[in-house]
Amino acid sequence: MLNKTSLLKKPKPLFSILYCLLILFCSHCAFRPSGTLSHYDSYFPHESNTNPIPKGKIRTTFLGTTSILLDDGETQILTDGFFSRPSLWKTAFSKIESNPSTVQSVIDKAKIERLKAIFVCHSHYDHVMDAPLVAKQTQAKLFGSSSTLNVGLGAGLNQKQMEKFQPGKPIQIGKFTITVLESKHTPPFRIFGKTNATDPNHPNIESPLIPPVKATDYIEGGTFDFFIQHGKNKILIKSSTNFVEGALDKAKVDVLFLGIAQLSLQPIPFQEKFYEQTVQTTKPKLLIPIHWDNFFKPLSVPLEPNLQLGDDFESNMKYILKRTQDDKVEVQLLQGFETIDLF
Repeated sequence: MLNKTSLLKKPKPLFSILYCLLILFCSHCAFRPSGTLSHYDSYFPHESNTNPIPKGKIRTTFLGTTSILLDDGETQILTDGFFSRPSLWKTAFSKIESNPSTVQSVIDKAKIERLKAIFVCHSHYDHVMDAPLVAKQTQAKLFGSSSTLNVGLGAGLNQKQMEKFQPGKPIQIGKFTITVLESKHTPPFRIFGKTNATDPNHPNIESPLIPPVKATDYIEGGTFDFFIQHGKNKILIKSSTNFVEGALDKAKVDVLFLGIAQLSLQPIPFQEKFYEQTVQTTKPKLLIPIHWDNFFKPLSVPLEPNLQLGDDFESNMKYILKRTQDDKVEVQLLQGFETIDLF
């Protein structure tokens, strides 16, 4: 026979059902895109230039996240080259590594045929994981921090095919001159109680990282921007949503590739300072947002905004568009594999 106490402890069926439904609803919302691309349709060129590149011109192809291909018809350079894009489930609960067939398919589709250098902005997996394999398959040289070079060594890349870059020292690749500038990673965040903040006791990848490994084994190892000159034209590629105050004071550019991930999740004073230290300081004619797409989905399908779980693409874009409209800066978005001539 049940006593009164046991009856009180017995779960109420209706409450349990409602609770489960609430959890499912919240989970469903968290894993939805954090914005609707059709709202920004007018900012996409919806065309890819396939004609030969005119002499002196620079063509760019967006390959998702912060992977940007620059091509002057003679030489190609690439940032990051993250093409495998393992699923959220695999990234969270398994070990990850480059997918050779996926990487090769992107190389073929993007017509990466004259690649001479790969520059990695920092050593989290969504930037560096595929860089050694891209270097192997194209014979390009890998440039990065000591952490990036340890990822290269772990993947079996020859030491002669890698070079540790020195911030402030120009690197000549064909007619491109690349100067590496010290920067900062997007401020740390927490998802399900876990943070992506760098452990101050282990800020770098200190030995060869042999895949497959956990995503968390890819330690930041410093974050960098790339100031690129080609003749009279100047480009800045800023992959992370953060800044070093005054670092860009002398970097006036024509085109700014700007990482906007989690911008609107930061305090208003940070947003204002970030815009001032990037867009208002470099004074670009054209701004191309990057690091806005959900990199758990493959490049073989159209890019979608980052998940609501950790970003707000809609608010990020509204902020950027409002500020750039006031400053008369053109903004253009690019889909995966979309190609435009910058100059």
